Amino acid sequence: MVLTPDFSAPLPRLLGTNGDDNEIITVQQANDFPGGILALSGNDTINGSSVNDLIFGGRGEDDLLGNDGNDSLFGNKDTDFLDGGSGDDILFGGKGTDILVGGEGNDTLIGDAGVDIYQGGLGSDVYVFRTELAGIEQDLGGVLSILPGIPNSIELPNAVITDFNSAEDIIGLTGGLTKADLTFEDFNSFEEFGINTNLVLPLLNDELELLAKTGISVQDLDPNNDGILEGTAIRIGSTNQLLGYVLNTEFSEVAALPESQFISVDF
Repeated sequence: MVLTPDFSAPLPRLLGTNGDDNEIITVQQANDFPGGILALSGNDTINGSSVNDLIFGGRGEDDLLGNDGNDSLFGNKDTDFLDGGSGDDILFGGKGTDILVGGEGNDTLIGDAGVDIYQGGLGSDVYVFRTELAGIEQDLGGVLSILPGIPNSIELPNAVITDFNSAEDIIGLTGGLTKADLTFEDFNSFEEFGINTNLVLPLLNDELELLAKTGISVQDLDPNNDGILEGTAIRIGSTNQLLGYVLNTEFSEVAALPESQFISVDF
C-alpha cells in the first residue's frame, strides 16, 4: 500500500488508507514529511525508520513500531500496541486498552481512558498516571454468572507498570499532583477481586495474544506462578481513588522513593 502525501495540514504529512495498512517508513519519508504519518482507520502496522519518526495510528487496532531514533507514537482509539524501540521515545496510547513498550532509552509512556499496560524496558523511563482518570469503575454484572464470587464492580487502574526499576524509573503525575498527594498500599489481586487469576486468564485470549506480541509473558506478571498478581497500589490520598498498580514491588519500596522520582507532567 502506498502512503499518500498530504499538504493541507500545517506540516506536510503522509496518509494511509481506511483499510489495514502495513508500512515501513523510510528515512527520506520521515525527513520529508515532518507532519508524520497518519494511518487513518483500519488495523494498521507501521514500522518507523532509523531516524526520529512521528506516527499516528488513527482508529482501529494498530501496531506502531518506532525502531531507532527518538520517536513519537500516538495510538488514538481502540486497542493498540506501541513499541518505541531504541532511542528516547514518547508513547501515547490514546483511548482504549493499550500496551506501551518503551524499549531501550529514556522513554515516556502515557495512557488515556482505559487500562494501559506499561513496560519501559532499559533506561530511565517516565510512567504517567492520568490523575483526571482515577477512580473509574467497571460493572462486572455480566460475568458474575461465569465467575461467581467476584465483586459487582471493580475500580480500574489507569495503568499497570510491569517492570518498574526503583533505581532509575520515574512516576509522572498530571493535574499538578506530587508525591505528597499520594498513598501507597500492597496490592493482591486475589484479595482485591476475590478470584484466582488463573481462572480468569483462559477468558482473556485476545489480551494474552497481545501480551505475547509485546514479549510480556504471564511469568513476567506473576513470577511465582501462583495465579495472583501482587505489587503496589497507588492512590490519590484526598479521595482514595486508584491511579494504578506497580507490579512485583513492595509498597514500602515505592513509598520510600525520593520526591524527585515523582514529577508533574503536562501535555
